[in-house]
Amino acid sequence: MSIHKSVRELAQPKNVGVEDLVMLSEVNENSLIQNLQQRYKEGLIYTSIGPVLISINPYKQLGIYGNDSIDLYRGKHEFEIPPHVFKIADKAYRALKAERENQCIIISGESGAGKTETSKYIMQYIANITGSSAEVERVKKLILESNPLLEAFGNAKTLRNNNSSRFGKYMEIQFNYAGDPEGGKITNYLLEKSRVINQTVGERNFHIFYQLLSGSSAEEKRDYHLQTAENYAYLNKSKCYTADGVDDVLAFKQTKNAMKVVGITEEEQKEIFRLLSAILLLGNLTFTAGSTVKNSASCVISDKKLSATIASLIGVQAELLEQSMISRMISTGQGARVSNYQVPQSVDQALYARDALAKALYTRLFDWLVRKINESIEVSTKGPVIGVLDIYGFEIFEKNGFEQLVINYVNETLQQIFIDLTLKTEQEEYVQEGIKWVPVDYVNNKPCVDLIEKKPIGILTILDEECLLEYGTEKTLLEKMNKHFAAHTHYQKADQLARNQMQFIINHYAGKVFYSMDEFLDKNRDTLFNDLINLGQSSTLKLVSNIFKYQAPPSEELSEQDKKNKEKLQRNGFVNSAQKVLIPQDKKRPVTAGGQFKTQVAALLKSLYSCNPHYVRCIKPNELKRALDWDLEKCSQQVRYLGLFENLLVRRAGFCSRLPFAKFMRRYYMLAKSTWPKWEGDAKRGVELLLTEIKIPHDEYQYGNTKIFIRNPQPLFQMEEMRNQRINQLVTMLQATWKMYKQRKWYLQTIAAIRIQRAWRGWVLRRECVKLKNQSLLIFQNNKERNRLSLQLSSKAFLGDFLSLSRDKFTVDTLKREEGPEAELQLSLLVSKVNRHHKIQKRTILITRHNFYQLETFSKPKKDGSWFLVKRKIPFKEIDRLSLSKLADNFVTVHVTQGSTQVDYVFETSKKTVLCTLFANLYQKSQNKPLPIDFKNEIQYRSRKGSSELKFEKVDSLGKDPSTISKDKDEIPFTSKFEKGAFKIKVLEGLPPDSKSIIIH
Repeated sequence: MSIHKSVRELAQPKNVGVEDLVMLSEVNENSLIQNLQQRYKEGLIYTSIGPVLISINPYKQLGIYGNDSIDLYRGKHEFEIPPHVFKIADKAYRALKAERENQCIIISGESGAGKTETSKYIMQYIANITGSSAEVERVKKLILESNPLLEAFGNAKTLRNNNSSRFGKYMEIQFNYAGDPEGGKITNYLLEKSRVINQTVGERNFHIFYQLLSGSSAEEKRDYHLQTAENYAYLNKSKCYTADGVDDVLAFKQTKNAMKVVGITEEEQKEIFRLLSAILLLGNLTFTAGSTVKNSASCVISDKKLSATIASLIGVQAELLEQSMISRMISTGQGARVSNYQVPQSVDQALYARDALAKALYTRLFDWLVRKINESIEVSTKGPVIGVLDIYGFEIFEKNGFEQLVINYVNETLQQIFIDLTLKTEQEEYVQEGIKWVPVDYVNNKPCVDLIEKKPIGILTILDEECLLEYGTEKTLLEKMNKHFAAHTHYQKADQLARNQMQFIINHYAGKVFYSMDEFLDKNRDTLFNDLINLGQSSTLKLVSNIFKYQAPPSEELSEQDKKNKEKLQRNGFVNSAQKVLIPQDKKRPVTAGGQFKTQVAALLKSLYSCNPHYVRCIKPNELKRALDWDLEKCSQQVRYLGLFENLLVRRAGFCSRLPFAKFMRRYYMLAKSTWPKWEGDAKRGVELLLTEIKIPHDEYQYGNTKIFIRNPQPLFQMEEMRNQRINQLVTMLQATWKMYKQRKWYLQTIAAIRIQRAWRGWVLRRECVKLKNQSLLIFQNNKERNRLSLQLSSKAFLGDFLSLSRDKFTVDTLKREEGPEAELQLSLLVSKVNRHHKIQKRTILITRHNFYQLETFSKPKKDGSWFLVKRKIPFKEIDRLSLSKLADNFVTVHVTQGSTQVDYVFETSKKTVLCTLFANLYQKSQNKPLPIDFKNEIQYRSRKGSSELKFEKVDSLGKDPSTISKDKDEIPFTSKFEKGAFKIKVLEGLPPDSKSIIIH
């Protein structure tokens, strides 16, 4: 039995659908879904679309992740083995070793689709296939043991998932030159801290609380003052204390073992458990309103004994704990004139401070755990990494708040990455490379991402602005959002009366979500008063004191002003400037939760885009968590919003491999005598010689402009086999020439980068010019005789600003005065205007994004720098259409709408083609409708003297009267004469109407 056969026999039964959807005989969405369902019913949860893995949560153990399965997938070519998460992990690892380039595995899907389990299996596989030295084993153990620890503190039971990640995690595993793990780093994103104090009915708080209460010994329960879960206000509101499939006692043992592995001492463990107990008891702390008239707004702690217990667990003075809850220190003035006032708090304010302290204690503890793990596995050297992204899935609950908004926002950005790198980029590559291709339509979710994050007007930006206002409320925030996004396709107003609450709607790629405005501002401000910070810093427990004094290192070097501000804060008693909740001295805005998360997402995207991506698309088959139960409607919805069908169409029509000619040569040049020992000529020519010599059939590949595209995997297998044999023959020689090779490789990469940059800049300019040229063909072809100047377009023809006024200060200031700060010049040129007396005059026109201007220029600039007056301003909304003749002239008539106070504008310009094309583009964007353009030889128009008419006539000769013929070398010769109530224009015959324009570089 061959290895290939044993893999398939052990991994899956025969003839159950197709394992790669590219092989479907009938390509449609129903066939795709039916194939997934058929395989899922047989326990085959993995299917692929080329390199993209689809994973369906089975809700039971399948026994396909043991050592036997790992051995079957180790080191195999991806086309030899059936789909499996180990296949993705092996491909990423092989690519890292072969190319020495960073890899990332992006796991996406909604909550409960199995993302966390998938990430665990990837870690398990990598740990099993790498080296076994003592140091490597230590690093692997640390990486694997970090999972149960972070799950205990960061996961919880939700209505959709019994082990739902309530934080985002990006785990980077760094490898040494031999391909063994030498370190790593974990980045966490936005822990759902509100879960500490409140949960939906049927859900649980974070696992660690139930593990602590169930798994602690009698002595520990006494030392930490632990009670049953029903007695804690932070746990009993949801009326749920257990989760199916979760053994809290066993999990607590695993958590404690993980703490030991990552280097958390027994003393630190005790302080962690004391802190967790204190957090739970904080929820039971209540307050009583002040009894005197003078202190009617004040309150006192109801149970002094309970507050003393909490204080002892945290390691602070009971009086200081009480004081930080029932009052707040307000500081006024600066420097030596600072005055401090103790302001009593109401019951509601005290409860808010209590909850804020509980959330802060837990959040900072979680961040400390992540830092502790990173300290144990981080290395100072830089090497290639495999990143595994396990982040919260898309969430649509009965009530969605601020947390769901940011969670769904990051899922939108991940969907955008998938679209960019698998649909958009791949199709653009085929077009760019000149490969025969039928485009596949797809839904681009970038507008939805921009709705949430874009500056200066995005939901998070407006939210930050509202948080700065003293009287900002959720109501005013909602009003601003409804106003700014009224016309946005992904935003909707909610029916406030019907739902009896303030809401708005976002049309996400995964569906429509209603967001409740409750506590939006408070959650975004993420306020923690200095009294509570000082309380934490005063703790006698080293852990508590450290987590409140910790200051994250700056992402970049501090400026001199930032250093002065920091020193000033420290002199005034603020050890950690990041914790200062008053308005900072340097006038910078305080960091909000939304702003911080947006920054984290931007950093994550930067990391992901710098890696070679691999994708696992997870599907949740049903809402009931039943094994192998298939909800057709739910699965179909996920298939659609994950873009699987579009991905299938792209992959089916595409090629299994594509490599730049130079890269292809670097990998396979040793296979042919004509390209060995080195190839210095044209890379494409080298590829042609190589493929001809090794006798690869010509129908198996296709040449692009810069890459070789290989359709089927068999030629790759053949070349890889030949390469392995050849390397064995050349290994002695390669060892001798290694140093020379490394130096040459660096040099070639540098030159290649310069060439790519140069080619990219030129390609971007030419691409835009080609797009506009094609649009001009749609406007003029078969409608109007052409002339030479209209057909010979330079690469810079469509830049538009022919008079170079976009940097003229007076022009810029005038346009901003006319339109506002967003005014931007799009086109400027000289024209020959037909005036009311049917005389031709030289004029200057400007076009912005929304208006058409005619200028009256002065003979020389005035002292204040002004050199023109705005003679006419025609808003696009008042423009009805453009009219041109069918002949080869350059006259354009701009018609205004009926009822407008403006009159039509007739002019002649040698830039007619560029003007009409750019004008049509700007009009479409401004008015959201196409600009009508008429072609006829008799044009009625309205001048200041009433109705007039242009009549065009094609003639063989213009006569000999020099006064009526244009002499400008850039203008087309014509004669004009006003006769019998019409302005008659005679034009020579032009090029045929079906002539095509060309681009002159």
